[in-house]
Amino acid sequence: MIVSVTHELDLDGLGSQAIIQRYFSHFLKKKVKLSLHYAHYTNFIDKIKEIFEVDLLPDQLIISDIGFNDDFNKLFSLFKEFNENSGKILWFDHHIIDISYKNELNKIVELFINDSNRCSAEIVKDYYLPDDQIAKKIAKFSRAIDFDTKNYQIASNLQSIIAYNRGSELNDVKKKIVDLMANGIFENKWISNQLINVKKWEDEQSNFALEHTLILEIEDFDNVAISFAKMGGGRSSQLLKERYPEAKVFIGIDSRYNEIILHSLYVNCRELAKYFYGGGHKDRAGFRYEKIFMHKDKIDPIFIQKIEDKILLYRT
Repeated sequence: MIVSVTHELDLDGLGSQAIIQRYFSHFLKKKVKLSLHYAHYTNFIDKIKEIFEVDLLPDQLIISDIGFNDDFNKLFSLFKEFNENSGKILWFDHHIIDISYKNELNKIVELFINDSNRCSAEIVKDYYLPDDQIAKKIAKFSRAIDFDTKNYQIASNLQSIIAYNRGSELNDVKKKIVDLMANGIFENKWISNQLINVKKWEDEQSNFALEHTLILEIEDFDNVAISFAKMGGGRSSQLLKERYPEAKVFIGIDSRYNEIILHSLYVNCRELAKYFYGGGHKDRAGFRYEKIFMHKDKIDPIFIQKIEDKILLYRT
């Protein structure tokens, strides 16, 4: 059995998994069982422990598009034991990782490919199906979302559907999206029906986020736009960027999970997120903050003060 664990929140994660599924179901002559799992940076450790606690361990564990938070090093001993005694670990990613952790992973897993110039789906495609036209299309759409090029409406639609179907209770929907992409289907009636629900949800939550925007005026820096809604922090931060282009930092909070996404060209977002035990890219990163709301719809002023202090510390 092969287990695939990927980032549940974006097209790059599910796109990577779709290419993996396509390879094992369409191109590999030997039939294998592929088990699909979903995680993100705040629950990745628990997900890996859950996979390793079963009686029948997989022959391969394939990780894609998760990123690397410093506390993931807690898993190194598990990875080493699994790779030496049970099976192989292959990890495909494009998020920044400290060289010391990168070197350690290269020693204890079968394969670790990390390239910040390609999205994870491109890395997976180049490894498994470099010449397959459908894999190329999946990778192209994934790159459009991950590198924010906005080149393809199909990619934006798929990303919206994925964001709408967050949570373990909706894993079957994510598996359906993966299966459709693995078979080269990017538009159909089911996707159109999903988009109807997504549009209503996005409109409601977008209006809420803009109505609850807080502009922080930080001395010796500039304005920071921050807001929250019951949708992904990345979507909220993009809304803020469109509405307040003069601001230098955009912070979106997913109030369902107390997760924060940072966007900025003027602050090292990854270093700021690492302070809160998160991670990501220099211009885009995320973390979780358990008690971010002091009361309903009221952001904790202690959190606000920490953000202001760290923005000044990590400005570029």
